[in-house]
Amino acid sequence: MAVTIRRLVADARLGLRVVFGHEGLDQPVRWVVVSELPDPAPWLDGAELLLTSGMWLREEEDPRRAAEAWAGRLVEAGARAVGFGLDPWFAQIPAEIVNATRRWRLTLIEVPARTPFVAIDRAVADLNAAETRREAEQGRRVQQRLAEAGRSGRQAVAERLARELHGWAVLLDAGHQVALRAPADAGPDDGVLAALARRGDEAGRHALHEEIDGVAVTAVPLGLARERRGTLCVGSPTVGDRPMWSAGVIGTAAALLTVLDRGGERELRGVVAELLAEGDLRSAERVAGVADVPLPTRFVAVALTGQGHRRAATKLVAAGGWPVVEHNFESVVLVTPGFSEERLLALLADGRAGLSTGRAPEQAVTAIREARQAAQLTGPGRMVVRYADTPSMELDRLLTSPAAERFAEALLTPVTEAPDGDVLIAAARHWVAANHHWDPAATAAGVHRETLRARLRRLAALAGLDLDQATDRLALSLALTVGRFR
Repeated sequence: MAVTIRRLVADARLGLRVVFGHEGLDQPVRWVVVSELPDPAPWLDGAELLLTSGMWLREEEDPRRAAEAWAGRLVEAGARAVGFGLDPWFAQIPAEIVNATRRWRLTLIEVPARTPFVAIDRAVADLNAAETRREAEQGRRVQQRLAEAGRSGRQAVAERLARELHGWAVLLDAGHQVALRAPADAGPDDGVLAALARRGDEAGRHALHEEIDGVAVTAVPLGLARERRGTLCVGSPTVGDRPMWSAGVIGTAAALLTVLDRGGERELRGVVAELLAEGDLRSAERVAGVADVPLPTRFVAVALTGQGHRRAATKLVAAGGWPVVEHNFESVVLVTPGFSEERLLALLADGRAGLSTGRAPEQAVTAIREARQAAQLTGPGRMVVRYADTPSMELDRLLTSPAAERFAEALLTPVTEAPDGDVLIAAARHWVAANHHWDPAATAAGVHRETLRARLRRLAALAGLDLDQATDRLALSLALTVGRFR
């Protein structure tokens, strides 16, 4: 269930009142924007609730014409509604604003003086967070049902996928011929789907999204690019309405169909390892369960480079390794920690290897990063490098020390104890990950950049930081990598 204006108005703590536009209350709202500009459109991205106190209107020579132009620009920019805050400038919403929003059929909400705009922003963030958690749990249950269907074969997986998404699913083979449909008579004709699958292969994408006969369609290739085994095409309104959620569900189905097509244990280990490398532990566990391939409790990632990396990878997989990736310049394989360095040296030939520390399956992405960093330090006379022996590991040890944890706790505990602490910490992570650039950080966080700025200002105030200072930015970055904040 999307976050809508209706759900926001239903929060009695905010005291919001709908003045006009009840028919627009079920529109989804992605974020809140505060603006006192006569033309806020350049700063909008669509689906916003715009909040204003009307300060800009006081400076206009012709308030009626200015309000008309303002409302028209909001509609053109895709804004969902306007929240007008009473006081300090107006004791009631000006007639010019009421008439302009009514003319443009823009939902108008009265915000009482007792309700700060930040409370509305926080309410939308809380609703979005709750919706994200709900969707994640729903996705987990759907993926579990897909995994259970996998025990009955590919047709059962396709039928379950079609039911869950309230649409259709069609599986094409490597030659772009339809292999099965669910339901049997659903979806476009064979030629249309074959053309879609070919476009997906030519584009080389993980997924291709198009609209066919007014229905959102996703085409996902099965197998690796060098070993394409077919294409899964799915059409459903849900694909367009909930793209991220649908992508996770369709991705799990595609992995299951690939597993059921391959059959061999080595190939199955490869599918599971690829999912782990993408950070998708849940799908990896379910695919491993369907394939009856036990998932080890810990892995060591081995990044192989040099001329003989492919031969070395083949030998490692034959010895029980889990293949992750193979490129012209490297191969990555997951092995269990009991795989000795002496045994690895015997398999390397003229290849070289970087080894990660032992990691749980959910930390496979970190293990692969460690192995690649270690592999960069290999060379003649140094065929194997362990991440534990690199300078990066020394930094890891420093960041996991009790002193570092005390530093992080002292800095960030005032933030985490705040009612909106989780939202503030998440905003900081996006900002740090974007190297302190506001626009990419806001895009990753799914909020407007001014909303992100407001959250970082609040975090800085709680933590006693001045984020304009390089030392304070470094302190925040380090604290977010330590202990429970990692």
